[in-house]
Amino acid sequence: MSICKNCGVDLGEGNEKCPLCEPSERQEKRVASPADLFRVSRIENRKHLYEITMLILISGVIITIAIDAVFGRGMSWSLATTTSIGYLIAMVSGTYLLRKKPFLMITVTAVVTLVFLWLIDRVTGANGWFRTVACPMTVSAALLTAAVIFLNSLSRYRGLNLLATILVAVALFAIITELLIDRLLTSEFTPQWSVVAAASLLIIAMIFIFIHYRLKRGRSLGRLFHI
Repeated sequence: MSICKNCGVDLGEGNEKCPLCEPSERQEKRVASPADLFRVSRIENRKHLYEITMLILISGVIITIAIDAVFGRGMSWSLATTTSIGYLIAMVSGTYLLRKKPFLMITVTAVVTLVFLWLIDRVTGANGWFRTVACPMTVSAALLTAAVIFLNSLSRYRGLNLLATILVAVALFAIITELLIDRLLTSEFTPQWSVVAAASLLIIAMIFIFIHYRLKRGRSLGRLFHI
């Protein structure tokens, strides 16, 4: 472990220069501040947390397989457990490595989730629900999440409009969920709870949008509601 002699910051593996005391050419004119130290600290803490999480999850896979191999003389119940832990490993890794690329992270998350659900479908032997319910719901959730992020990126002034967009996406997802479940159980769509939930969410979304654009024009909530 390398430590800077000037400020005491842990340089990490593969770093020979301190980012605070010896900045790059682009940062030569910028004076280091205490905020830089906290920023480096947050990055290191995030990295350490990821490494510890991976160590725990991989250890869980090894222990699970070993127990099943010794006492069960093979792999039976450990298949579902290792598949679930493997899914967690892929999800945590994707979130950590692709956190600055949201659309790519959504794509990877959707693909990993589809593979996980397909494997669970195969391991449990309950064939049928993956193709009719799990796959469409996963794809719908990924597309709605990408749409929310895209619409949020188009907005110059972000506030309650983001919450309104999320509520609209949740309302659509509720209708899609009931549609898929009805098609699996009765082969026909009879909307019930999803319509009530969607209508309630849309009303709240409209209120958020109204307040958002009123505040954007410089009107306070106190003057708006005569408080």
